[in-house]
Amino acid sequence: SLVLGRARLGAIARHPLPLAQPVWLLGAIARSAMMVGALEAALEQSVRYAGERVQFGKPIGRNQAIQQNLALMAGDVAAARMAALTATLDAGGDWRSTLFSAAVAKVRAGEAATRGCGIAHQVHGAIGFTHEHPLHFATRRLWAWREEFGTDAYWAAELGRAAIRARASGFWPALTRKQFA
Repeated sequence: SLVLGRARLGAIARHPLPLAQPVWLLGAIARSAMMVGALEAALEQSVRYAGERVQFGKPIGRNQAIQQNLALMAGDVAAARMAALTATLDAGGDWRSTLFSAAVAKVRAGEAATRGCGIAHQVHGAIGFTHEHPLHFATRRLWAWREEFGTDAYWAAELGRAAIRARASGFWPALTRKQFA
């Protein structure tokens, strides 16, 4: 762990300066959108591979377990895409709305990346881990991008703190307006 004086870099990253908050929020939104693109690439490769790879005389994509996992991945990608799009549309408006949307986008993209990378590598088997196969171009970036501009755990905690501040009577109105103080 790198330490500068008494401040750990990890602690600094978890507590962005108020002046840097717009950059932090826009970075989280941009990273979420980039993660969606990488997830879409991994999903496309996985669906194609499942249709091409033959095992026991039939494409592996005919197995219900593979179909179910690819459907889960597709659902996660769609949810992350909508969250990133919403955050992008909210960017530049009221900071509370942007904060909420950025947090939701980063949480959805991070969770989708975790499950999506696992599914993609399960579908591809050993070939997906080789340097010669293009799957790693998406999954390695996804693993790295989950950590940048706040992890999904960081943003989930932000959403939780905002919900606590809103209290029971203010939670639903704040949620439907997408504005947490």
